[in-house]
Amino acid sequence: MSAPQPTGTAPGAPAGAGQSVPGAGGVRAFLVAWLPSLLVVIATGGCLFSLSWWINGAPGGGASLGLVIGGSSVVSLSVTTVLSGVLDRADRLRALTVLLLVLALPVGALVVLFGPSRPGTAALVLAAVCYTAISTTETLYLAATETVTADLAPANWPETRTALLTQIHSQVDRVVAPAAAGAAISAGALRSIPLTALAVLLAMLLVLRWGRRPLDAVTARIRAEAAAGDAPGSPLRTWLKDAASAVALIRAHRDLVFLVRLGVLGNLVVFPFYAVLPAFLTAYVSSPRENATVYGQAAAGYGLGMLVGTVLLLRAGRGLSGRRALGVASGALAAICAVVFGVSLTRSPGVVVAGTALTGLLFSVLVAVGGAVWLKRTPAEIRVRVFSLRRLTVFSSIPLGTALLGVGGAAFGYREFVRGVVLVVLLALAWSWFAARRHLDEG
Repeated sequence: MSAPQPTGTAPGAPAGAGQSVPGAGGVRAFLVAWLPSLLVVIATGGCLFSLSWWINGAPGGGASLGLVIGGSSVVSLSVTTVLSGVLDRADRLRALTVLLLVLALPVGALVVLFGPSRPGTAALVLAAVCYTAISTTETLYLAATETVTADLAPANWPETRTALLTQIHSQVDRVVAPAAAGAAISAGALRSIPLTALAVLLAMLLVLRWGRRPLDAVTARIRAEAAAGDAPGSPLRTWLKDAASAVALIRAHRDLVFLVRLGVLGNLVVFPFYAVLPAFLTAYVSSPRENATVYGQAAAGYGLGMLVGTVLLLRAGRGLSGRRALGVASGALAAICAVVFGVSLTRSPGVVVAGTALTGLLFSVLVAVGGAVWLKRTPAEIRVRVFSLRRLTVFSSIPLGTALLGVGGAAFGYREFVRGVVLVVLLALAWSWFAARRHLDEG
């Protein structure tokens, strides 16, 4: 999926920089880094799911939930962008180990937070801190593992396959974590969720130590490139140089610029709607436990839809390229808006579950066509920096969307407010497509 641009590397980047590390790539090496990251995301996803449900049950929970998730998005994206250059140059094994240990702290705090007492102001503050800490550290962990797994993927894999597999974690997470966490909440075993996550984190630390050779091979390549490059300057100058190289790469490709705009619009609908779903469901269910059950089903349906879309795209995605692929991505976002709008017109929990499943399938199209072109365009040595800048810009609309849906929904009704946001996004999408189409043809 790319407009006709002359090259996929930045000026001065070696040809083939986006491919796997020579001598380190392969299916086994890929799985050593990929499987632990998948299990970690599922475990921490269960913690975030349970926190969302817990916050929503507090007084004023709907508005608080939107503000907490929106605020955590700002923090996680900002921190990841600032540390992206550090992650690009870091010892891979050491970085992943430190991030897993840091993740264990807020996860462990949830064991105390999920006590029998009624949620109060102090508990809500602790919940917000834990949510932000887990979300931020998980984002850093995914940024590090995404570039490692891309480096270790077999060289004969197409970009679409590698991009889908390196970004499939959230899709699997939304199938497994909500179903497992929702069942635990319904059974009254809330504390079992963070306890299980702690066990997974500790086990993955051992797995990383056991399979460290592919990670060490990536680190050796990074150090060799650093030794051949310029001497590092001050931290501020280094960060500014890192940011400038990422900005230059994105601005050099019209398809990347369009994908940034598309992502900003998509994240005004998809993630905010999912984030405030517990509050949205209050119009469909009659009790907190029923809310948790339907929330889990809807979240699992969303993830299952993404998995189905991913499997289909692994087979059919190779034919998508150029303006056609950009049109498919734009059409998928328009269809998502139509589904969300239609769901808001009903009062059936089953329609909500089916709608989220269809939304997940459509969103996998955006992930596939966008991820493939980003992976193709970005040299391996600046991948974390470019992808972090992409997240910072594309996800910048998430805090706005969650805050709007949280506060606006509480004031005017979640179903009614969602319709208004969807209509605005559809109008902006139509304008963006017709405004960019001529330039994409020329690019």
